[in-house]
Amino acid sequence: MALEMEEEAERVSRDEEGTFVWSELPKDVQHKVLSCLPIQDLCQMRCVCKQWRDVIHRREFRSMYDIVNSGSQNPSPVICYMESSYPIRLEWAAYDYAGRTWKKMNSFPSLPQSILTQLSVRRHYSLSSVGGLLCLYFWKEEKSPKGYRNYAHNAPPGVSSWTVWHPFRNKWKRLPPCKHRVSDRAPLFVHAFVSDEQAKTYKILMAHHPKSHRYQFDEGDPDRRLVTEIYDSATGVWTDGAEFSEFSQGFRTYPQAGLIRRGVRCNDMIYFLTGGYTSIGQNALLSYDIKNDRWHEESYSTRYPIFEWDGRLMSITLRTSEPDEWNRMLRTYSFVEMNPDTRRWEDTGIEIPWNKILIKFRNMDSLAIVASGNELAFTGSATGGGFKIAVYKRAENYWRLPPTGAFSDKMERSKVEGLLLHTPLLDWRP
Repeated sequence: MALEMEEEAERVSRDEEGTFVWSELPKDVQHKVLSCLPIQDLCQMRCVCKQWRDVIHRREFRSMYDIVNSGSQNPSPVICYMESSYPIRLEWAAYDYAGRTWKKMNSFPSLPQSILTQLSVRRHYSLSSVGGLLCLYFWKEEKSPKGYRNYAHNAPPGVSSWTVWHPFRNKWKRLPPCKHRVSDRAPLFVHAFVSDEQAKTYKILMAHHPKSHRYQFDEGDPDRRLVTEIYDSATGVWTDGAEFSEFSQGFRTYPQAGLIRRGVRCNDMIYFLTGGYTSIGQNALLSYDIKNDRWHEESYSTRYPIFEWDGRLMSITLRTSEPDEWNRMLRTYSFVEMNPDTRRWEDTGIEIPWNKILIKFRNMDSLAIVASGNELAFTGSATGGGFKIAVYKRAENYWRLPPTGAFSDKMERSKVEGLLLHTPLLDWRP
């Protein structure tokens, strides 16, 4: 009897420690248990043991994790920024709707210091999310040949480069060079999108002027072409897409001409806003048909950002019946959606309060908007400096301004092109 009690006590002790029971579980059962953890908890618990550390590198676990969490892993608003500490690092943070706070994520893989210096000085970079991956684009000016006079009007062309990274597995690769050189004197339209969900492949679309040298650009240039090149992760090469010969905006040399414009995918179309809140001249809505490899352009009556919300193309409009519509305190802003049949913008009835929300932001052109399910978020430069986020709950019709992340004081000068939605999926490869 005493021996049986001693054995029982030893068994209970080992059960409480947990190591005995866990190690006896079949591998598939262990994987099922771990696949129920949120992605952040899974990453934090990798320090428990070697087996837990290496589990996300196992193909069978990654597939199981994505399947188990396919209905619960909602996309999170993500922003990328430069860390001011030395050496310079590229960091990213995700906003947690439930916790109402920003969470700093893993650092980007180590990039050459020369690249990071370019990123911190020049505003020629962009971040996209596709599948479980983050795609970083940056443009840098080529070094002038010996004896070459590097004046502003005849500076050498630039080199485009894409780096695709899996942030949780820390796997990354540099994509092969683009087919065409890109100038910083003309707008560049880019977008990364999923091409095959089952095969976990993606494509990157780039559209820009065929001219690559600054000195080739003149005010009122009659050449209105857009050349298109597409990277396919299934083949690993860039190919030429459809050329758009009648881009009505042309390629002006006004100060914002060289900004990168990231697209918005809505169903099988990718939309780009050619102008902006402070742009010169008529705005246009440029769209690319993914299935038919075809470009289309239409007039754009509002000057505010576009975004996608559960299959609907959305924007912001100023609607007010007040006699003094230029009095900011009397303005009323609301969200509008594009009617796919009439191609007209229709009011959704969702208002953005000026006194509570918009007054906190410096101007409308700094806003970046993302939405999915019940939540919408937009970010931008704060009125008093720094960086802010506003969150809207559709079911509750409720707005709030959550606490700003600890990085907000350096966000304005170091963010990498606004806000995007990212879904934590493990089984995607760069």
